[in-house]
Amino acid sequence: MTKWTKEHFLALQRQFLGDDVTSKDRKRARILKAATELFIAQGYRKTSVDEIAQRAEVAKGTVYLHFENKADLLMHAVALEKQVLFTKLAPLLEGTLPEEERLHFYVRALLTIARDLPLVARLLSGDNELMVALEEWNPALLAIGQQLGEEWLAKLIDDAAPGEHDAAALRERANVLLSLRWLLGLLLDERVRGGRSLDAFADTMADVLVYGLVHRPPQDEGDDDDEEETE
Repeated sequence: MTKWTKEHFLALQRQFLGDDVTSKDRKRARILKAATELFIAQGYRKTSVDEIAQRAEVAKGTVYLHFENKADLLMHAVALEKQVLFTKLAPLLEGTLPEEERLHFYVRALLTIARDLPLVARLLSGDNELMVALEEWNPALLAIGQQLGEEWLAKLIDDAAPGEHDAAALRERANVLLSLRWLLGLLLDERVRGGRSLDAFADTMADVLVYGLVHRPPQDEGDDDDEEETE
């Protein structure tokens, strides 16, 4: 059985990107930062290696010392953002949250990705340029990512509601939650959120998706019990 830990996710990254994923080389870091900024600002296709080198203040040849091509640069830029995501998901990956709270924590974190990890959000939202580039770099990568995402979410759902769904139902529910990625960019628009902060909106939306419109979160039910005892 797969153990969904931070170490497991980092091992998957190393499988596709090699051991240099955690390199602390300063020039390499500048190149990745420049590439990420340009990919976000003007798109993958319109960004050239020359522009990346210029923004990073390195020679074009230096870029190719660290990365095979622009698609390789994109993969590492996405991986760098995902390391930030792993830090954000630390309570989930380290097993420090109660099982009934893990799914809520994940959904809430997913809904704020567009603000915190814009390049990853573009990829999750189906940015055509990024998806084409990644398919050219490794045709199996997107399919593997989708499969792993569904497996992990199915585990979170099963942990939150043990024994309530069979394997097919777990996959269906995981697929529905993964479809939230198409909304990530829209949630940056204050009008969509009704003027509420992104964090507050994400928290309420996670409540609705995980606990439903009828049943309140477990902690709220517990608070009511405490109040009744007090009375």
